[in-house]
Order: sequence, then structure tokens, then C-alpha cells
Amino acid sequence: MNTYKANVRVARSGGIGTIMVWVHVTAQNTIAAKSLLEAQYGRGNVIGIPTLLK
Repeated sequence: MNTYKANVRVARSGGIGTIMVWVHVTAQNTIAAKSLLEAQYGRGNVIGIPTLLK
């Protein structure tokens, strides 16, 4: 398993607007990492392609 990082869009705590945050996920490959993030944060909220951390 590898660790990937990605930028995702999440709602602000006040409920108005969104912010971008970096998150880490453990997956076997980039496609699996993106699928896991989309399942957690919603489709279209993952910005770009998850990047493998060294």
C-alpha cells in the first residue's frame, strides 16, 4: 500500500462557501486513491490527480 496526497474541496464550517485542503489516503494505486477520495468527499470535489508521497 502507498500513501497519496490530493487537494479536495470541502464546505466551510459556517456552511457558506468551500475551502481547499490537502488530504492523505492509503491505496494501491492512483485510480484507487481517487476512487476512495470521491467516495468520501463526493464526485467532483477531488481536484487533480492524487500524488504519491515518498
